[in-house]
Amino acid sequence: MTISITRQQRVVVLLTSVALALVLLFVTAVSAADAGASDAISEPVTTTHLVVSGDTLWDIALTVAEPGSDVRNVVEDIKRLNSLTTSMIVPGQVLLVPGA
Repeated sequence: MTISITRQQRVVVLLTSVALALVLLFVTAVSAADAGASDAISEPVTTTHLVVSGDTLWDIALTVAEPGSDVRNVVEDIKRLNSLTTSMIVPGQVLLVPGA
């Protein structure tokens, strides 16, 4: 069984294939750009703090908290950034803290 198609039909198939390929490339490029933008947004700005004798999470949070913000939230942010389950910190420990 042989299927024969005209030259015009071949051109239509070719152009349809090219159009589909271009659409797929465009969708891939847009998806990659969106993923990159969301990665940049989701990464918090942090700095480090070297814990010295007498430091508490509360004291550290007070130094980096925005004016008027709730220091309790900053303490929780520090705990989350450092995977701390308690508020216990020790001298020599390096903590990630929110801020520039």
